[in-house]
Amino acid sequence: MIRFFKKHQDQFGLLLLWLAIIAIINPMGDFPLNDDWCYGKSVKTLREEGYLKLYNWGEMTLVGHVYWGYFFTKLFGFSFTVLRWSTLLMGFATILGIYELFKLARVSRWMNLFGTVLCMMNPIFLSLSFSFMTDVPFYCMTIWCFYFYAKAIKTESWHSIFWAIFFCCWAFLIRQLAWVFPVVWLITVLLTKKRTLENIAKAMSPLFVLIIFAMLFSYFMESHDLLQERYNSKFKLLLESIRNIDIKLIILILSYFFRCLAYIGFLLAPISIFYISRYTFKGYKIWALIWTVLITSILIKIGKVLPSLDNIWIDFGVGPTTLHDHAGNFTTSPAPHAPELFWLIVTTIGVFSSIALLFHIRGMVVSVFNKITISPIVLLSFVFFTVYLTPFLLVGVYDRYLLPLFPIAIVFLAANSQEIPKLWYQYMAFGFLGALTWFSVCATHDYLSWNRVRWNAINGLMDSEFRRIIFKAVSNLLRGTIFLKSKSNGGKM
Repeated sequence: MIRFFKKHQDQFGLLLLWLAIIAIINPMGDFPLNDDWCYGKSVKTLREEGYLKLYNWGEMTLVGHVYWGYFFTKLFGFSFTVLRWSTLLMGFATILGIYELFKLARVSRWMNLFGTVLCMMNPIFLSLSFSFMTDVPFYCMTIWCFYFYAKAIKTESWHSIFWAIFFCCWAFLIRQLAWVFPVVWLITVLLTKKRTLENIAKAMSPLFVLIIFAMLFSYFMESHDLLQERYNSKFKLLLESIRNIDIKLIILILSYFFRCLAYIGFLLAPISIFYISRYTFKGYKIWALIWTVLITSILIKIGKVLPSLDNIWIDFGVGPTTLHDHAGNFTTSPAPHAPELFWLIVTTIGVFSSIALLFHIRGMVVSVFNKITISPIVLLSFVFFTVYLTPFLLVGVYDRYLLPLFPIAIVFLAANSQEIPKLWYQYMAFGFLGALTWFSVCATHDYLSWNRVRWNAINGLMDSEFRRIIFKAVSNLLRGTIFLKSKSNGGKM
């Protein structure tokens, strides 16, 4: 037993940290957050009425998410607290997947643990883990699918491919975006392996299985009239955007691209900035300066400094707030707000940090021209990053859609590297992580506390004498309106 705990001490440490965060934030409360009222309604219908119904709020497949929640409510009864715990379990499975992925990528133990905790303390991830939104379950399936694809490309094992297919199909039952996974695998295998019959079969089989699986899913859902009216609406919008591409759309794509890089750059700043130092080609400092000044200036000019992507990280908090009950709107948090200068500094750090990704891409291109072999897992992460992000640049990006890119970006930068920062840099990195942890935990705690108080007040009012008073007042008002109309018509109705 002692040997087992010692072997898995990192995983147990992550579990204790996750449980401590849950205890501080407190997930209790039977109230919805963001869009999960709709998903919770589907779970409730399945549990209480005995049939599956997907309501017309979303456009994703959703079935896997609904049945995941149904399993927990079947055991513990229906409430949004129970649904929230089901997501928290998925959240920890995601954390374990990130840790195992970094270990597979041969990242140094220091960077593995630091990177895993950094992804854990991401305010977008932490906030969504305390909801019944689809983002964290899909994130979990994405990480484990990517892990087994990465393992398959290293070991050339069919066993790993089968597991990747399993998690890909599960992800598809949550969101159709799982289509990108076998496409990424196909491209990577064709670029890194010899074109033998076996390798072609390995490359094609995940895509073939998903096509069959998706066809069966669509047939079943359509034949039972279970698809939402908005089902696949984003895919139709994607095709329309590709057909009607123009200069305005190109500018919008660039705007989304710069903002996505700034988000990823800032929330991974200690890691990205550390790896910038490995690039010492001629003029790299000038290029880093030009990139930072130019892109930051563009984002300031168009009014899109961080956090400008809807809808989780909103000013000095997390959300969305969902009610116009403060001097703001759907995408701002109640006071206090961070000063404008603070967000300019955050954006500048994010843009500067993102240059590490571009420098690494440059290094890959140079390696290709010099006929130097590129690590398959690095190429896999680059292809995933590109294929996953592209559709969002065309149809629109929420900050929560970026979640899978954070650990994938770390793999892209840190794979096969045993470098460890110097002690002074470690102190700076821990300082950043501490500040991010403080913000994420406090913001998520306050978000749930605010909603808990609000919903308790509403439920209390609805269960009290106030409800009868309101009903009586409305009845009297209606009687008065009818009387006035009757009087104005000479007593005729």
